[in-house]
Amino acid sequence: EDEKILFHPGGDIDDINFSNGSVLNDISDLLTFCKEQINPRFISVLIYMSLRHLGHTWRDVDSFLTSISDTTIKTCHKWTNILVNEDFDEFTIDERGGKRGDSFWDCYPDLELEAKQFVYQECSKTEAAFTVETLARFIDQRFYELNNLKKIDQQLVRSVESCRLDLRRFGVKFTVNSSRPYFLGQEREDVVKHRQEFVKYFIEREQHFYTITNDAVPQWRIPTIAPTILLCHDESTYKCGEITAKRWIMPDNAPFYNKGRERSIMCSDLLVMHPSGPFFSLTEKEYSEALKTYPNLNDDCDINYEKNSASAAIALGGDNYFNNQSILNQFKRLFQLLPFKKKYKSHNFLCLVDNSRTHTAAEIHLNDFGMRPGTWCPVDKIEYIDENNKKQTIECYDDDGYSKGLLAIENELNVFVPSKCKLNDLKLLLSQHAAFKSVSKLEKLAAEYNIKIIFTPKHHCETNPIEGYWCHSKQYIRKHTDQNFQKLTTLMPEAKANFIQKQLHLKRFRRFWRTIKANIILKY
Repeated sequence: EDEKILFHPGGDIDDINFSNGSVLNDISDLLTFCKEQINPRFISVLIYMSLRHLGHTWRDVDSFLTSISDTTIKTCHKWTNILVNEDFDEFTIDERGGKRGDSFWDCYPDLELEAKQFVYQECSKTEAAFTVETLARFIDQRFYELNNLKKIDQQLVRSVESCRLDLRRFGVKFTVNSSRPYFLGQEREDVVKHRQEFVKYFIEREQHFYTITNDAVPQWRIPTIAPTILLCHDESTYKCGEITAKRWIMPDNAPFYNKGRERSIMCSDLLVMHPSGPFFSLTEKEYSEALKTYPNLNDDCDINYEKNSASAAIALGGDNYFNNQSILNQFKRLFQLLPFKKKYKSHNFLCLVDNSRTHTAAEIHLNDFGMRPGTWCPVDKIEYIDENNKKQTIECYDDDGYSKGLLAIENELNVFVPSKCKLNDLKLLLSQHAAFKSVSKLEKLAAEYNIKIIFTPKHHCETNPIEGYWCHSKQYIRKHTDQNFQKLTTLMPEAKANFIQKQLHLKRFRRFWRTIKANIILKY
């Protein structure tokens, strides 16, 4: 009631629920920051005396101080007694001599950059698994790796409390874990550029693809020159779980969807733009021929593949998410099976995938390299194609087994670097060189089978036709489910059969081409 009187309801100040447990995190962070600026004793005694003056009991104050990781109540009471009953000068004297050395980040600036990049990546993920402890353990692990030391105890080199302050300095907020609208990212400069390139690619090559007529009953249009089959790939999670109430979020790079954590099945499938059918599979005879060339197709693995197909689902009871290696294994299986499909003979193939990290992960990244000799280096050598289309190799370690560092590598690549160049500036210069051009593992794998990969623009699910299949499948399941997990597993194949029976893929493909042409009209 007092707040409503003091603060006008129409003002710029929002209501604050001080009884909310998350407020303790903010108090703890502020306390940690204050302790870095002045003697912690002053803050602790001030809090203790204020709470006791307002009538709070010893037990309540003790519980509060413990919850914000402050000095113990006994220590606070001892110094309060000195302040009140003895000498003020004795209370304020600091015999520790104050700060004598550099801070942790002053000594390890490169590690601070790594920590920022790690936080940026973790907070961008759809699953809300990142915690302050995750950052603390990452810093601890990299510290021992950089110094070539062996960890002998459980103590962290940088405390969890300090890492909470680091997150705030990095611009990260611990906020409500709710979905954020996709349109917030659609007009980013990099997204607009990618969208323009994506649309241009398909408009210029439309005559090579199978397209759909605009009739009331959609029909196939057959390409007249060098036919290309578009394979639309994506993953989707069928789940029944809870979503974490709060999470750490980087405001400018927040994910727009949150994945739950409980029981779930994750499917990875392909929608095929070809009259033979919306989903890829081989006949028994075709699959037998494929086995003769690739006997490993029948090897056991953690992924359940549909019969004679590359459509996959995570094995029940195993990991409930496709990682980059799982996706590479699935696509390798697909690339091995495609040539044996007789109806695909004399066709080229183009795989359409989204921009998730499971697809775009590269073998090397500049952020994984240290600047100076003996620092972190993820690979033994870097292979790339130069401007003369010749393969070049750069060794990353010297004869003594120490990593060369980016400064030595840039010298071998003949990249001019000004004196006193900082790590971020050095990475920016090297990012323009062919040796560090970001080529995903998936693109390299596809190139081995003479197949092209194209990534959809971020935040544009309408550019991938298979998204329509996921919508229909989950709608069908919601209509027939009884909220039982076993029922979910039986409804999934039923939903797929229903999608095929109604030939809904024709409308999805037609909508894809209409979207491409609409972007041209709007000058996207």
